[in-house]
Amino acid sequence: MKKVTILLLTLIAVTISANAAKKKRVKANPVPPTIEIITKVNDYWQQNHKPEVRSFWDEAAYHTGNMEAYKLLGMARWQAYSDAWARHNKWMGAQEKDVSKWKYKNYGEGHDYVLFGDWQICFQTYLDLYELNPDPFKIKRAIEVMDTEVRMPQNDFWWWADALYMVMPVMTKLYKATGEVKYLDKLYENYKWADELMYDNEEHLYFRDAKYIYPKVKTRNGLKDFWARGDGWVLAGLAKVLTDMPTDYKNRPFFEKRFKELAAAVAKCQQPEGYWTRSMLDKDHAEGPETSGTAFFTYGLLWGMNHGMLNRAEYEPVMQRAWKYLTEKALQPSGAVGFVQPIGERAIPGQQLSEKNEANFGVGAFLLAACEKVRFDDASCPASLGCSHGVAIGDAVCRIVVKNESSEFRQEVIEVETSQLFQKLGIQGGRQFIVYDEGGLEVPYQLSYDGKLLLDAGVQPKSVLTFKIRKGTPKAYPSTCYGRIYPERKDDYAWENDRGAYRVYGPALQKTGERSYGVDVWSKNTPELVVEQRYWIEDVVMMSAVEKLRRENWQRGDSLYRLNSYHNDHGRGMDLYKVGPTLGCGTPALMVDGELKYPYCFKSYEILDNGPMRTTVHLTYNPAVINGDSAVVEHRTIQLDKGSNFNKVTVSYEGLTKPVSFATGVVIHSEDKENVELGNDYVLYADPTDNPRVNNCQLFVAALFPKGVNETKKLMFNRPSGGNEGHALGVLHAYSGEKYTYCFGSAWSKFDVRTMQEWQARSEWTLRSMCHPLNVELQ
Repeated sequence: MKKVTILLLTLIAVTISANAAKKKRVKANPVPPTIEIITKVNDYWQQNHKPEVRSFWDEAAYHTGNMEAYKLLGMARWQAYSDAWARHNKWMGAQEKDVSKWKYKNYGEGHDYVLFGDWQICFQTYLDLYELNPDPFKIKRAIEVMDTEVRMPQNDFWWWADALYMVMPVMTKLYKATGEVKYLDKLYENYKWADELMYDNEEHLYFRDAKYIYPKVKTRNGLKDFWARGDGWVLAGLAKVLTDMPTDYKNRPFFEKRFKELAAAVAKCQQPEGYWTRSMLDKDHAEGPETSGTAFFTYGLLWGMNHGMLNRAEYEPVMQRAWKYLTEKALQPSGAVGFVQPIGERAIPGQQLSEKNEANFGVGAFLLAACEKVRFDDASCPASLGCSHGVAIGDAVCRIVVKNESSEFRQEVIEVETSQLFQKLGIQGGRQFIVYDEGGLEVPYQLSYDGKLLLDAGVQPKSVLTFKIRKGTPKAYPSTCYGRIYPERKDDYAWENDRGAYRVYGPALQKTGERSYGVDVWSKNTPELVVEQRYWIEDVVMMSAVEKLRRENWQRGDSLYRLNSYHNDHGRGMDLYKVGPTLGCGTPALMVDGELKYPYCFKSYEILDNGPMRTTVHLTYNPAVINGDSAVVEHRTIQLDKGSNFNKVTVSYEGLTKPVSFATGVVIHSEDKENVELGNDYVLYADPTDNPRVNNCQLFVAALFPKGVNETKKLMFNRPSGGNEGHALGVLHAYSGEKYTYCFGSAWSKFDVRTMQEWQARSEWTLRSMCHPLNVELQ
């Protein structure tokens, strides 16, 4: 009986234990899709760390991961974060100007260590940003520094393993940007020297530097001491180099050989739990998991499989174990990435790591691995597609059919829901596909913040246009539509496309008390981006020199200003529009008793889109007193598409308790009060510019109302001032604050519109297009 009782109790205990384990398994949180992980991790880091930090290696390593995440998912806010960091550092690494003082032969954080690789990794991100918006000033310092190194006879620049990640990809990116093979040749020379110094031909691993070469240094158990993060730098650096290096470059086989040997050696010393210990051959030397080395290895192995350089059957189990560690141990519920060894150069016996050990470079490594994991899972890379040189073969997965049922030609940006597209392609999302035109050529596209695929379509009257879509890695196309905040000029938010440029004023200007309320217009006569270059020359480079020269000689200082200022046309357009205390071009405003209540400068902004097809920003304004309501807040979303003369604006107001009038339009200037056209659904004006005799041109401006207004009219000032006479307005009566969409825009007589008649025709064509959009179908 005792035995039966014991057996029964044992069975009950086992059952309870099994049920408890079952319940525990049910409660375990599943790992979310990798794209969600990337977004959570990167947003967590950026929300908790400002970009205004130095350009040294640790910060720069994070930005290499951030730019890879941007390349995959296209989040405009991530590009803006790296851009703010680059501008904070003046697009430089170490900032010493005297070449004779430049150092590299030992460790140093001073600004005289210009040739030291830890100050050069920032150039990777600058070159990535340059590829998107190719302004020469962004890579001027990179070229200056690396050209100096190329010309030097020495090749002992990379005396520690980390440098192979820090600098090798700079050389291949410079080759891509300039076409100069000299960067690849110097890369090979420097790498060969570093390889002969640090590579162990028996273990096929790299010592961190000459100090650690066996038998000078041994692990706790007498083994060779290979530092995981050091070898992680090398494997990841080789992957990045091979991504950009031409397949026919004469020395590429050496890089491929080392990549394969290193990958094989790395795979052999993985721990059963998926991570690599800090001393790779001796798990007892510095016990426990470590994330940065593991993440770099995971990235390298994934890249190798994705590009057909590593056998999937052999390496996938290694990668999957590592990914399990990264997502279930290193990744924290908040989005933090833990168990990252702090800054150092070796495995330290007794050093304990926990989930609280976070680091910028660790996040960068994690993002690199996660992006490659998305491509691996979705089979969107060359090795999965049977591709040659990154060009997909085989039939299209799906098509986009665009029908123009009108009797006139239509050229505009079309939209397709990405959720349906991703489902048809069998991918999680992101830029993992290529779009081809009917001639089989790749065309640019953009993924918008609100889940749309954006394409530029030109369709003949009563005709059909077809795009084909296949999985694959698209080219990186420069932005045609771009906007950002300009703290260098009192927080202007400025944006542009291939037709024109605009700006609104921000918090720093409001603090000065300057009364500028409306949207400003800048002319341009080139499809290339010009705004960043204008601000850089005038507000970063020139003004301090002008002020200094004016103190010495006013005439010479003023001459320097006129030769460089964006208020003069140097052949690509200019700032030629007066705004002041008016609506400028298309600013929304509420009206009480027939009087406009101007919005002042925006309080906050969010960049939603930037790219080859569209730029979008959301602006929020400070609370205002309107018709007895004490906290009325304006929300304004502005969208500008490629090829369009018109911004699309959606505006709404929170805090309105009773209807008021809503108005928008354009300012009328004293030099020409008559050249105004008032239509039922538009107001047009041929603006004489801020200095008609000198500028020798006209600026055409307009506000369009595809949803209609109650009336269009002139509303002139009782007391004109500053050259401003009044406004041409569209007015909605009894407006209650709901979302309202309209357009404003411009054209320049020295570019794309010569007369008021042309401007009227362009405006009416735009309204017809908005009211009768192209028919777009995903098949």
